[in-house]
Amino acid sequence: MQLIKSALQSFISGGDNTDISLLEKVIHPQFQNIQDGFFGKKGIYVFDKTEYINLVRNKTFGGKPRTINFISIEEQENIAIAKLELESSNLKFFSTIICVCVDGDWQIINNTVRVE
Repeated sequence: MQLIKSALQSFISGGDNTDISLLEKVIHPQFQNIQDGFFGKKGIYVFDKTEYINLVRNKTFGGKPRTINFISIEEQENIAIAKLELESSNLKFFSTIICVCVDGDWQIINNTVRVE
C-alpha cells in the first residue's frame, strides 16, 4: 500500500512543483485525465499523457502546492483505485485515480477529477 501512496504523492507533487521528469516517470504511457469542466468551460475534457504534461509544463495545470487527503485506496492485485481530496489556496479537487503496477512499479493510468 505504501508504494501506491508514494506513486500518488509523486503524481501530485510533480504537478504542484512542475516536475516534468517526475511526471514522466510516474504517469503510464496510456494515461488519461478526465475532468468535468475546464476553467469555466462546461463539458467533459480528456487529456492524454503528452497533453497533460504539456499543460503542467505551460503552467495551465499545477504550480501551486496542494494538501492531500486520502479518502480511500483499494488494491486489487496489480490495480489500485484511490479517492483523494486535494486543496490549494483557491481550488478544491475531488479525484479518483487508478494506478497499475507494471514490472513492480506503480504508475498512474487514469485521473478523473472534479474541481470546485
